[in-house]
Amino acid sequence: MPAVLPISDLDLINAILLEHSPFSQPPFVTANNVWGKGFPDVEGLNSNASDTVFKALEEIKSGKLSTASILITAQDGTGKSHIISRIRHRLQDLGGAFFILANRFSDLNQVKPGFQCLLAESLLNIGSQGVTQWQELATDMANDVQRSKDPQTSYVEAKNLVKRFEDNDDEIQIQKWVKDLTKGFRRLKTVQDLDIVRAIFWTLSDEQAGYASGWLGGKELAQYKADELGLPTQNQSFGSVLQILDIISSYNSLVICFDELDVLTDSNEQGWKKAQIVSNFVKELIENLHRGIILSVMMPGVWKTQIQENMPPAVSTKMTTYTKPLDLQYLNATTTVELVEFFLKDYYESRNIVPPHVLYPFNEMQLKEVGKDKPTVREALKWCRENYATMLSKDSIENITAPTKTNPVELAFLAEMGDSIVNSLDSNLLISDALYFNIYRLIGETVEKVTISEVTTAFGKRGGKETYLNFKIVGKDDDKNIGIAVSIIQDDRGTLLGAAVRKLLDPARLGLTRGCLIRSPEKPISSYIKDNYIVPLSEKGGEFVKLYAHEIKPLFALKMVHDKAESDYKVNDEQIQEFICGYGEKYQLGRFNPLIREILSDPSYQTPLGLIDEPEVSESIMLIQVGSDDEADNFEALDGLMQ
Repeated sequence: MPAVLPISDLDLINAILLEHSPFSQPPFVTANNVWGKGFPDVEGLNSNASDTVFKALEEIKSGKLSTASILITAQDGTGKSHIISRIRHRLQDLGGAFFILANRFSDLNQVKPGFQCLLAESLLNIGSQGVTQWQELATDMANDVQRSKDPQTSYVEAKNLVKRFEDNDDEIQIQKWVKDLTKGFRRLKTVQDLDIVRAIFWTLSDEQAGYASGWLGGKELAQYKADELGLPTQNQSFGSVLQILDIISSYNSLVICFDELDVLTDSNEQGWKKAQIVSNFVKELIENLHRGIILSVMMPGVWKTQIQENMPPAVSTKMTTYTKPLDLQYLNATTTVELVEFFLKDYYESRNIVPPHVLYPFNEMQLKEVGKDKPTVREALKWCRENYATMLSKDSIENITAPTKTNPVELAFLAEMGDSIVNSLDSNLLISDALYFNIYRLIGETVEKVTISEVTTAFGKRGGKETYLNFKIVGKDDDKNIGIAVSIIQDDRGTLLGAAVRKLLDPARLGLTRGCLIRSPEKPISSYIKDNYIVPLSEKGGEFVKLYAHEIKPLFALKMVHDKAESDYKVNDEQIQEFICGYGEKYQLGRFNPLIREILSDPSYQTPLGLIDEPEVSESIMLIQVGSDDEADNFEALDGLMQ
């Protein structure tokens, strides 16, 4: 097969540039860039910040110190999230520490359970050995167990151990492996909660890893799954967090990063802002961490007014135990050239293009002129996006039309759409917030024949909150009053689902006309819950609305644009509303969103099809779990696993 020749024809290069902009990627770093493909990064830019983190890690590794708390303060757009992404990807390439990203707390009134969830979610991402960080930890623990049995045994690599679980379809054998690993680890170390150890070993099974990680993060398991894994239905506590961190510290360092602290719309019931709540939590966390770094990132104004001036001195002190706050710098003439060259190099190499020169279609003098104004990274990339087409060689291409300027809200929306919502789909509160925000903006409009007049979390005559009900929608269908109670229940445990539907079965008690349950269709439901709650709900005119990721995702994205409108995206509420009006049909927003339309549509009075029945756990698996800790410690099951 002949080699593909690089593209060097200028006419063709210009045509490619016009069709595919090198600067089309939204210039915002999201969690997706941290965990997935990184945002193009000029590592020399603000290298002092990332170098400081790795210097502290080396000192921890050498025993010079055990923990460090580092604060980065920088104006929006100067590259705070770029630094986070850089640290994460370098750790993934080289190892040296587990990485935890704590950015989006679902409930600032319960920051500790929120952190437990984010801790577990972070460790479910791929680490430096090609498997998840949970699996790396479980592998180190398993090898410790095996060495206690046979000190001469060779270390089993994480990928190999995970593959042995994957290749074995004997559920009984896998249960025995987990049981013996758990018992063996108990002999090696003092463990307060053996169930945490058991759950960590379950992450070695790709089939069970999501359930085990969710449980470690405080998520409640369905009874059948708890029985299958030999775990209680839930283990949500800060004590569990500390034990997990303690186990990790036995094998590896940690980098725990707190980001997105500048969202001014986020506060708890007492009025404390997100940065203040998290900073207070950082103080407690650093006092309990045995081996690792806490990295906090916020704007200088937030640091000064919210933390230094309005929090006890002990809080700010605990956030800067290693060094004074690190301030990121704006671009200059030199770094602007380096940034653009880096972006273009990545663009040209991925398309096998040989440009006339490395900065084409710009030249060095142009870019240095831009850099003289000390722009942020975002400002420089915005300038490139808006001007690159007019810089193409006029000798090669005629009638060049500059690309239409991107709507700033659309650019922010697309950045948020690029982020993963997998973890958010298990949060009743995050789903509720996204739905509430988007439906609230439809007040006065008519959707599915319902003219919406009110969207509120207040129920009953006293206007209080109602347990298990998230919000209500009030409106009219012609002259008929409509009142819909909405409940989002993504929990696996049937008792919570049943309790919520009981409320929906009697909407008249709250002066409403019908109830609406929102839940992912792939979540199993027991036959008892289906027969006694779901079927009656449908028969009485209530609705079971199936939650699909592709329908809720644009609603999540728009809510995040709104939340970060001032701190990140520099757009206002009027621009957001104009975006919904102009782009709603294109992006399934507002009255064009199928999930919102289904909530408001006339009920079908029919039981929804395609619901998954909750499976039963076999008696043989149950027998392995019962009394397993009282058996003789022969660990025979490990002979076929750790050799």
